[in-house]
Amino acid sequence: MDAKLAERILEALQQRDPPAAFVTEVVATIRPIPKPDEFEEALSHLDRVGRVLVAQHAAPDVHLEGTDLRVVARVSNEDAEGKAHDSAEEFWGSWVRAFLASHRCE
Repeated sequence: MDAKLAERILEALQQRDPPAAFVTEVVATIRPIPKPDEFEEALSHLDRVGRVLVAQHAAPDVHLEGTDLRVVARVSNEDAEGKAHDSAEEFWGSWVRAFLASHRCE
């Protein structure tokens, strides 16, 4: 596991408010862009050791099935997993509302 990559993932999340994002957004902010398997290994490690929370969500629209909609939130020392869960849900809810307000199926 690449410890430097894991640290860059945590730094990318720390810069967000709330400290949560789609996994694909985190990948896009890290330079150099990591290889997918290396990123997944680092993310899985961070999840196992309790540094991040990875939340799976069902696609809110048939056109998004197969899209990676996992939200990753940084777990802080203050409230551990509870606060990370709230951050992930706040991010997800905001995104779903914006998506449903602008998306029109054809």
